[in-house]
Amino acid sequence: MRDHLYKKHRYPTQARGLFTMCQDGRYTVKVRGYDKFFNINETEVTQWHVLERKVQGPFEITAKENGCIIFITAPTPDTLLATSKHTIPDPIDNASSHGGMGYRWLLDHLASTMTDPSSLASWVHHYRLTLVAELCDDGFEEHVVPYPTSGLYLHGINYNTTTLRTLPISVVHAVARRFGFLTVDAQSLSTLADVRLLADRVQTDPKWNGGKESEGMVVRCQLDKQDFFFKVKNDTYLVYREYRELTKQLLKVTPEIGVVVPLKKPKVRYEKAWYYVAWLLLRVVDHPEWFAHYLENKGVVKVRQAFEQDWEAGNVALLDVDHVDRWVERDSKGW
Repeated sequence: MRDHLYKKHRYPTQARGLFTMCQDGRYTVKVRGYDKFFNINETEVTQWHVLERKVQGPFEITAKENGCIIFITAPTPDTLLATSKHTIPDPIDNASSHGGMGYRWLLDHLASTMTDPSSLASWVHHYRLTLVAELCDDGFEEHVVPYPTSGLYLHGINYNTTTLRTLPISVVHAVARRFGFLTVDAQSLSTLADVRLLADRVQTDPKWNGGKESEGMVVRCQLDKQDFFFKVKNDTYLVYREYRELTKQLLKVTPEIGVVVPLKKPKVRYEKAWYYVAWLLLRVVDHPEWFAHYLENKGVVKVRQAFEQDWEAGNVALLDVDHVDRWVERDSKGW
């Protein structure tokens, strides 16, 4: 289901990642992701003035990792399975799929603590849980934020129930340490006012999290006595993501590397990305090797960093951007 459809609340569940199985005529939840959660001010309920009236603390803050979400469950007491939010890999360790790569990392993490997979499977199956992790592996697939340390960052544990029931981040961290997963940075705040102060920093400072690049933060709290999440994305991350999306929409790699004018021009929301397009048109010509595997999510970070270096050096300001509208158009919601 496309993300925007969750805003309309027309479906029986808001779960983003839900797998069920029919047994004796009765469906049971086998994999349970989070309810779809939105950026601050993106929906009615994530407006600050609405949050002030409706949510309760404490507020658990976690850094939002920038990878592919992976769900880990136990179909039987002695077997484990890793899936993406849409598909179950076949075979379960398929190295070309997100779930398969997640499964491979799962075995590596368990081996690092000398834990037999059946030990984790028994616990997960007994309590009917889904472990929620972020697959961050630049060797497999780059996103926007670079990851020097690859693997599965465990950031949630949900019960396999129709409504979202998720364990505290302190429990998630304890499980991560026990079974060898990577952990996400977290803190707890008492009031929404404190959350808003941190949110202001998160939005404007790309290295708010101890100097590390970050997509933003996730806030976990209560709404109507139910677990409820919302997120705050970093503005710089959003600009970087637009570079990537524009590149993918304009780039062609066969029969040779170049750019094409799509049937529907991409919209540019950020002014800096307008300059990026002018820069991209030149780099595809003089550095085609940078883009040979871009559509396979390889080289994304290198290209972005090269542009940022030219930007800081003042080279981009000298580019002619008058012709950029041949390739893209300004978003009316942008600058």
